[in-house]
Amino acid sequence: MKALFLVMIPVLLLLACRTVPTEIPEDLGQAELIQLGQQAADQENWAAAIAYYEAIVERYPDERAAIATARYEIAFVEYRRGNLATAEDLFEELIAMYETDSSGLPAWPLVLSQRIVGKIHDQRGTNR
Repeated sequence: MKALFLVMIPVLLLLACRTVPTEIPEDLGQAELIQLGQQAADQENWAAAIAYYEAIVERYPDERAAIATARYEIAFVEYRRGNLATAEDLFEELIAMYETDSSGLPAWPLVLSQRIVGKIHDQRGTNR
């Protein structure tokens, strides 16, 4: 019984680290939300990472640079998870955002999105 208990402790700790925040404090700024999203992604806690990035989209709807950053990060999480079709769709939506109006947007999300879409096509053997 003691051995089972000792085995269960690390499992429970691991599960606790992968929880999704049920409530994200309203006073967190963009930088803090991005940092929390990146920390969650580094721990492969994909749902939590997406929750933090979606909070940026919801809380800062008029800040195009923040939206571009969060949308890139969400797409990148899906790419890391191996959800290539979803990631490709999200990256292409972000690329389209730049094609419509790139004013006020940082260049890096566009460049990295295009690069990753190319990698996805290479992985699939397509030239879409």
